[in-house]
Amino acid sequence: MATVQVGGHITLLFSIHDDALLPRNQGSRGAGLCLEKGVRVTIQETGRSKVIEEGQQMAGWNQDVPEIKAKGEVTIEINALDSESETRREIYIDLIDELRQARLLPFDTHYSVTVDIELPLSQGFGMSAAGLCALALACFEMTKQGAEYQYFRAAHHIERRYSGGLGDVLGLYVGGVELRTHPGSPPSPGVARSFHLDSPLLLVWQSSGSKHTSEYIDHPEWKTNITRAGDASVDRLAAKRWDATVWNELLQEAQAFGRTSKMLEEPSRQSMITTVQSIINELGLQAHIRARLCMLGTSCVLLPSKANQPLRDEDLNRLSERLQSMNLESALTKIAPQRIS
Repeated sequence: MATVQVGGHITLLFSIHDDALLPRNQGSRGAGLCLEKGVRVTIQETGRSKVIEEGQQMAGWNQDVPEIKAKGEVTIEINALDSESETRREIYIDLIDELRQARLLPFDTHYSVTVDIELPLSQGFGMSAAGLCALALACFEMTKQGAEYQYFRAAHHIERRYSGGLGDVLGLYVGGVELRTHPGSPPSPGVARSFHLDSPLLLVWQSSGSKHTSEYIDHPEWKTNITRAGDASVDRLAAKRWDATVWNELLQEAQAFGRTSKMLEEPSRQSMITTVQSIINELGLQAHIRARLCMLGTSCVLLPSKANQPLRDEDLNRLSERLQSMNLESALTKIAPQRIS
């Protein structure tokens, strides 16, 4: 048995590169943040399938025949904040099958999997990627077979199969505040670098405004607008040193991306971000806090305006209470530590 928790991932800006035939070459360039709050997965072996002797099923055959192992069963229990969990079971079952095909898990073992999801689905918080990575790493922890990157690569493969995300798995692979300069699965062909920023942050979302990623990445006009804006931002950021000194430029590029990609023009997002900004101003926190859209939900994240001035929990709690009165949900979390520089 093994239990692993993997935080979510927020994309602040990105471009779409999903035309490659192989899933490992599909993904996005972009920049974002890894979160401490996310998905916890427990996996436990519950037995093995009985060996079926092929000859026993064929009347009159007594000679020696190869043994055939029946495929192990997988049961999934999902505890989530919303009702979409029923549609998510198959992604975890497919990941187990992917790891079996890669000979990282035995074919005939039965598994019981429990998935605890701490943030809402389809709000730009990377819950599908976090869940897949948590299950993959729990399998690695349980078996110690192969190398860690193989499990991240399998998670990326399933994420792409369901159009759940483009660069979330690559972002989670490096952790912290990350810049993805080459699309694809980790550790290659996808390439990303990261730095650590120690600060709490507040996630804000409109519960009635969830959007599945495929609504955008599979839509030609959105795809063109997003990719043009995202690639331009990544090119500018990639020319700079990727550490805490780039924080102000990252905030500026995230804001520019929202406008250029036309994400900020959508009425639901525009209404939400306007409401959030008015509350920040009302509480006199506009000098310390920046609100930026999370791609691709009807959501935003409240971040420190300066890298060397972390946000205060008491200010974020005040904001959370005020946002609730405006029918906006929120959750306090932190930027997750950097895993790979």
